Amino acid sequence: MRLFLIPLTPRRAFVYGHRVAQEVNKKPSLLDRAITKSSDIWLKWEKYEKGWQKQLTVHGNKLLRRISYQEWALKSISALPKVIPGNELPKVPVVYPPSVMTPGEIPKLLHKLGTEKAGTHKRLLIWCFIGMPISAPFALVPIIPNIPFFYLVFRAYSHWRALQGGQHLEYLVKNNLLEPQPDTQLDRIYKTKIERVAEDVAIPKETIKEAAEAGVMDEAAEEHLQEEFELIEEPTAKEVAEVLKIPQLVVELERACEQVHEQLMEQRKEAKKEQ
Repeated sequence: MRLFLIPLTPRRAFVYGHRVAQEVNKKPSLLDRAITKSSDIWLKWEKYEKGWQKQLTVHGNKLLRRISYQEWALKSISALPKVIPGNELPKVPVVYPPSVMTPGEIPKLLHKLGTEKAGTHKRLLIWCFIGMPISAPFALVPIIPNIPFFYLVFRAYSHWRALQGGQHLEYLVKNNLLEPQPDTQLDRIYKTKIERVAEDVAIPKETIKEAAEAGVMDEAAEEHLQEEFELIEEPTAKEVAEVLKIPQLVVELERACEQVHEQLMEQRKEAKKEQ
């Protein structure tokens, strides 16, 4: 597995776990096969022009886009193997843009990403298990599948996978198994964006430079950057995915950028009200 650490703002980052060929080619578990089958059915229903299947996918996709990007990110990270040979795993490469973060920031940032939502995932996982038997009687409704039950099953699986991914990150940090790898091509995207941001939000380029040297993602940069801004946006997601050669990253990154943009807009509205 390789990790890709993609800063979204000076205070937020997206982590993506890309599995190597050996992990992809290994025999899928029964649960993995069930998830793949469900995905295939969903994609088939999306192609319908009308009917309850089409309406279900339209509204369902809206719900899926509301799931936090942090949860999707943790789900991309493989679970820790049940048996660790020699009680140790090989080091995991962490690809990052060096102009906005330093290698020293990476362990702290990944630990935060892996643990900050653990309590929420555990609590919601329990509520999903509580809701499943309550929603089970909807199966008596003819023709239409028991959507509430299947949704709770999906959300339970999602929270469980996020917990597994977070635990893997925590293990890697704790055991010093991270290998930072700066990526110059990815960095060019950030350098271009920072130049534009300096003009758009009237932040002096020297201030941006000082913050970058401190590590934009580090708390030390707070004194230089008073306002949180987007380092990458939705239109940039495809460019990042192409540079990293991970096509499936486009959807994940677009969702993260969309959510961050909405959150920042809300923050700015609140700030104006307070003024």
